Amino acid sequence: MKNTDESFQRPSTTRREFLRTTSTLAAAAALGPFVPCCVASAAEDGTIIIRGHHLFDMLDALGTGKSSHKTLGPVAQKVRANPKGPIKVVIGVDDICAPCEWWDRAKEHCKKSLTTHPQDNENSLTSDKNAIRVLGMKPGDTMNADDLYRLIKMRVTKKVFAEEVCVACRLVNKCKETYDPKIEAAVKVLTGSRS
Repeated sequence: MKNTDESFQRPSTTRREFLRTTSTLAAAAALGPFVPCCVASAAEDGTIIIRGHHLFDMLDALGTGKSSHKTLGPVAQKVRANPKGPIKVVIGVDDICAPCEWWDRAKEHCKKSLTTHPQDNENSLTSDKNAIRVLGMKPGDTMNADDLYRLIKMRVTKKVFAEEVCVACRLVNKCKETYDPKIEAAVKVLTGSRS
């Protein structure tokens, strides 16, 4: 039987497309729709608020102590300075996004690459949801930084990172190549070499 409905889309044909689609659907089903209920900011108790995919974007800065990013770098320094400090994982705006010059507060999305890569914001939300799901957490869960990064090291291999967490991101192939040494370095710094 032939489908004449033009809105019907063919199923994904490649493994990557299939994984991206199923990952997005699974995350949406498990976590529900994204409803921006509040603007993230550092909590009064010192809790650092980090969106799911930023946990991975911070790896290099956590391991080396260096970052040229104006808002990611200082957050990573706070985490390095207090590895027993709590991190609250969220979907959407966090302590890196909120003060960033590229964050559009009215539209609640990043405007940095919006014209050249219009799917980046949607893909970032998908990666946030995937990261939280893969870690066995829920949005809003809080964990000490050292424990959280040990959990990441335990549950997120390079393969899981590329095929389940950041599968929707256009930079995944670049990031997966350096994933292993970066997670090792971050955990080593945050745990004082115990892991």
